Parts: sequence; C-alpha cells; structure tokens
Amino acid sequence: MNTSLERNVRLYRWFHFASSFYGWLPVFFLYFNQYVTLAQTIQLGAIYYFSVCVCEVPSGYLSDRTGRRFTLILAALSLVVAYSVFLIAHNFTLLAAGQFFLAMGIAMMSGTDTALLYDSLMRLDRESEYAAQEARAQKYGFAAASVTSLLGGVLGMYDLRLAYWLSMAGALWMLLIAFRFIEPHIDHRTITQSMFKTIKQCLGMLVNPVLGWLFAVMILMYCLEHITFEFYQPYIRLMEFDWFDGDNASLVSAVIISASMFGGTLGAAYSVRLHDRFGIKLLLMMAFVFQLVIMSGLSVTLSGIMLSLVVFRNFPMAMISAPVNATIAPLVGRHLRATYLSIQSLAGRLVLSGLLFVLSRTIDLNQVLDWSSLSFVLREALLFGGVCTVLVIALAPAQISKTNQKS
Repeated sequence: MNTSLERNVRLYRWFHFASSFYGWLPVFFLYFNQYVTLAQTIQLGAIYYFSVCVCEVPSGYLSDRTGRRFTLILAALSLVVAYSVFLIAHNFTLLAAGQFFLAMGIAMMSGTDTALLYDSLMRLDRESEYAAQEARAQKYGFAAASVTSLLGGVLGMYDLRLAYWLSMAGALWMLLIAFRFIEPHIDHRTITQSMFKTIKQCLGMLVNPVLGWLFAVMILMYCLEHITFEFYQPYIRLMEFDWFDGDNASLVSAVIISASMFGGTLGAAYSVRLHDRFGIKLLLMMAFVFQLVIMSGLSVTLSGIMLSLVVFRNFPMAMISAPVNATIAPLVGRHLRATYLSIQSLAGRLVLSGLLFVLSRTIDLNQVLDWSSLSFVLREALLFGGVCTVLVIALAPAQISKTNQKS
C-alpha cells in the first residue's frame, strides 16, 4: 500500500502538468467573439462560473463519499467532452454547452486533487511535506500552462480550433494518470451523512475566525485574478498589433498568458519561503496589491506598458495557494476536506459569475467592442475590488498573524 501511495505523490505533479494544457486560454475570447457579441461573450464567462457553482459542492461531496480517484476520472472525462463540443461549436448554445462541461471538469478537480495529495501524505505520516509538495505540483502546472498557452496562441494564428485540440491531448493524458492513482483509505463511517448535513457542517466551521477570514480572502482573490483574465484579450484586440500577417491578437495573447504562467511558476516556487518570512497576513496583503495595480493599469489607457502588467496576473494567487491550503487542511477533517474546499471555490465562482452578469448589463447588449465600453467595465470591476480589499484587510482576525508561521 505504501508503495502505491508513494506513486500517488509522484504522479500528483504530473496530473497537475497534464490538467494544465491550457492551449485555449489565449484564444477563448477571440474564438467566442467570432460567433457571438461582446455582451454574449461576457455572458458565456458568467455561464461557466455559474456552472462551476452548480457542480462544485456535489463534486466535493462525491469525492468525500466515493473517493478521490473516481472523482478525478470523472473530471478528466468531462474535460474531454468539453473540448469535443468546443471543436464543433458555431453558435451561443453550443459554446454554452462546452462551458458547462468545462466547468464540470474543473469543479470535480477543485479540492479533490489537493485532498488526494494530503490524504496520501497523511497515510504515509508525511503531512509536514504537504505545502512543499503542493507548491511543487503547482510549479509543474504553471510550467505546462506557460508552454501550452504559448503554443495555443501560435496555433491560433492559423486556426483557433487547433488550440482546443492541444487541450484535448492534455485531458486525455490526465485521464490516463487518474486511472493510475490508488484511493487513499476512507473511513466510510464518517461520511454516511447526507450532502446537506455535510454542507451544513462545513459552513458551521466558518465560525472559526481563521477559516472564516481565509474563506472571504480566497473569494476576493479569485475574483480579482479572473477579472484580469476575462478582459485582457479584448484589450489586446483593441490595440491592433500588426507584427505579422494573420491573427496577431492570438499570438500576442499567447505571449502574455505564457509569460503570466511563468510568473505563476515563480510564485509557486517562492510561496513557502515568502510565507515563512512574512507570514500569511502580510503575504495576502501583498497579493491584493499586485492584483489591484494590474486592474488599475488596464483601466487607464490602451498601452503596451499597461498590457505588460498582465504578465504578473498569476504570481499573486500562486504565491498564496500552497500556504493557504496548508493553513486550512489541518483545521478541516478528512471526511469534510474536499467538500469544504469545493464550497470555498463555489463561493468565489458564484460571486464572480454574479459580478460578470452585472458588468454585462451595464453596457448595451449589442455594443461592439470599443475602448470606452471596455474601460468602463474595468473601472467598475476595480471599484468593486478596491472596496472589498479594504474591508477584508480591516476585518483580519488577530489569530491570523500567528497562524502557520515559524518563530
């Protein structure tokens, strides 16, 4: 059994690698905008996040109830279906269906993958390695995302669908790895309660000041990171690059997103050391400042200098993910861990979905893409982020300064 669990730990980084074949990242807005309007493209983003919300908690409960391995296999299969639908899509309905299956795959991975790692290490009596192993896996994931997003953008200059074929290859590899995982031991006596009782128990844990504050922090960080992600492609389109013949927006987008993924690799690599030096509270405040500076720059003017800020988009989240997960994991029981993390992810995506719907309604549904409408939406998002950041920092509990730091 120990040998198989050791294999789980070794394969985990490669699972992150395969699941991060994001060839579609630099072209998804451009691909969607071929068939639908700006407002509908924003709505497709909202549909994705809402769909994740629908799938998130049931997938976490499924993971806690039936096992990590089975849930990760379903996640990989959902991504294969999603990319298949995108490859034949030509209208809003099919694109929305692709978004739903993509959301299902992401939701089933969320929380379950990291729970598999923690459970495996716990059975091996190596829980102390969790933050370092998680950070290492994130480095692998960001490295894969950096390379495949750049390649996806290059392929997109010739045919945007090729980027989705690249992502399909990653999903198939991910499926093969998921089949090779072994299920860590599950005490079924602890997970016989209904999903609603499990959810209630997880929500009840938010009375813990540290868990409650980190829950709010991760919701806000998720929104700030993904607002930049949703709008950097139309920003590129408006800049009208003409480096080469063909779709230059696809290439520029690929360069930017690839560089940002490399920034995520650096963030993951230094996350544990930064946490040990500054502590979780100061580390999170630094991450918020990073994201707000990026959003501020993009909302001011169309400029290559401002666009270059997007390179740092993934650094803040990568910098805090492993330390935050390492802080949360010991405070949440094994039989609740995937469900709890799924609820946390659901909350972030639900808030982002609602925010995107609100932003889409502040412009005319038939509005063509132009700088005035894009900058208006970005300024609205910045106002939301700034106000929420001030509130979160002001409400930080005293205990968080002493949590998970070295003396």
